[in-house]
Amino acid sequence: MKITVTDRRAQTSDALQEYVLDKVEPLERFFVDGIISVDVVLDTEGNSQMCELVGHLVRKKIVKASAEAEEMHAAVDAAVDKLKTQLTKEKDRLRENPKQKSPAPSDPPQTAPPHAESSQRPFTRSQVYVRKPMTPDEAIMQLESYEKRDFLIFMDVEREALSVLRRLPDGQYELLEPVY
Repeated sequence: MKITVTDRRAQTSDALQEYVLDKVEPLERFFVDGIISVDVVLDTEGNSQMCELVGHLVRKKIVKASAEAEEMHAAVDAAVDKLKTQLTKEKDRLRENPKQKSPAPSDPPQTAPPHAESSQRPFTRSQVYVRKPMTPDEAIMQLESYEKRDFLIFMDVEREALSVLRRLPDGQYELLEPVY
C-alpha cells in the first residue's frame, strides 16, 4: 500500500508525518490486498486543523474520509476511524456481490516534469514506493487492479529482491527477475 502525505498551508513536522503513517498503515488489515494507495492531506485554516484521507481500492473504487478538530492528531484519528468504517462496508459489499464493478476515475501515476539534465531525450520521473513485499501471485492481483499500467515493480518475498511483473499484449504475464 502506497501512502502519500501532503500538507496545505502548514508545515508538518517529521513526528506528525510518522504519526500519520503509524495510523494509516494498519488500515491495510481492514481490506487486505484491497487498498492500492492512500492519499493524506493535512490542512490548517485559522484555528481549525483538517485531515482528509482518500483511499484508492481495487476495482477502481475510491473512498474518502475527512475530519476537522482543534488539534491535528485528533483530526487524523477521527478521519482514520471514518475510513475504517468505509473500508469495512466496502469489504462487506464486495463479499456480497464479488462480480460487481464500481465506476470511478482511475488512479493516475504521480509524475514529475522532465529534467533538464537529460538533453537527448525527455522523460518523466515517477517515484515508486514498495511498502509491502509480495508474492508473484499477489503482484498479478495488484497489476490486474491497474487498468492502464502494463508493469509492476515489487519486492518479491520469495527472492527477497526487486522484481518486475509485465503484462504482455496476449494477456499473459512475464516475471522479470534482475540479477545483480
